[in-house]
Amino acid sequence: MKLKFKTTQNSVSECINCSLCTKNCEFLDKFELDLSGFAKNSDLAYNCFLCDKCYEVCPKDIKGSEVSLNLRLQKPRKFKLLEFKKEPYLFENNSEKISTELFFFGCNFVGYFPKTSKKIIEIFEKEGVDFSIDCCGKPLFEAGLGAEKRLIYLNELFKKKKTKRLITACPNCYHFLKPRLDIKVSSLYEKLDEMGLLSTFSNEIDLFFPCPERANYEIYSHFKDKLPNAKNTFSDVNCCGAGGLAMSNEPEVAQNGVSKVLAKSNQPYTYCATCSGRFGASSRHISSLFLGVDEKTNKHYALNVLKFKYYKKGRI
Repeated sequence: MKLKFKTTQNSVSECINCSLCTKNCEFLDKFELDLSGFAKNSDLAYNCFLCDKCYEVCPKDIKGSEVSLNLRLQKPRKFKLLEFKKEPYLFENNSEKISTELFFFGCNFVGYFPKTSKKIIEIFEKEGVDFSIDCCGKPLFEAGLGAEKRLIYLNELFKKKKTKRLITACPNCYHFLKPRLDIKVSSLYEKLDEMGLLSTFSNEIDLFFPCPERANYEIYSHFKDKLPNAKNTFSDVNCCGAGGLAMSNEPEVAQNGVSKVLAKSNQPYTYCATCSGRFGASSRHISSLFLGVDEKTNKHYALNVLKFKYYKKGRI
């Protein structure tokens, strides 16, 4: 599998107007803009999915997501419902149980994969690892609302629980929290590998890479050797459509991502629960595969999230 790795990032002032970003992004193509032009259009700040498909091809290593986030700071919008749901997170489930290592589900995993969630809790309970269902703050950050309050809350929570290492289910949580927390942040797959629970799966699968992974594939590196026949089937797909709060402004572009994925595979795999939710019941989550659950994406998202708000197994 050929993957592009990037480690550098430059200012949009370095743009050479080659238009490779435009050709690689449905949003930029729709408005006939390159990143230089986008940087001058604050009205389009919330039309960008923050997927960084532009960054993958940019010869000057410019990230469209950073252009968009900077524009959002210049022209912030109100997201009252988002704030209401995320600060504090309405469906959080935390305990006062001391846990040197803590498993962090994030927001969406338990809603789309309840059986896999229970399996993870069961496995980690035997290791003395508690779980947390909460928001990492990334949605608030992307909305231009700031995540400082949320990060202070999380750091205080982990301090009270004496947590030294956070194990994340979600790639968004992993990449957002890792540079921002006072404790070590690891992926679920890194921990499962340490426990000897990552078996090799030799079947050929179609793998969709979530947006925050596409620069360095950091989480993927923890399990790629266990999936020797995984295919990068969806390299031309910008985003699942859920990224960057852009779906309401660009519903057609958002739906195009889903349509392209489902046209290419009747069983796409990914390691982002949000992406799985967008792709529907045909999609599978890599963690479910490794844990032997092989659960379909559950359609009763809201009910599952509510149930897990009160889930106490492993704490009694």
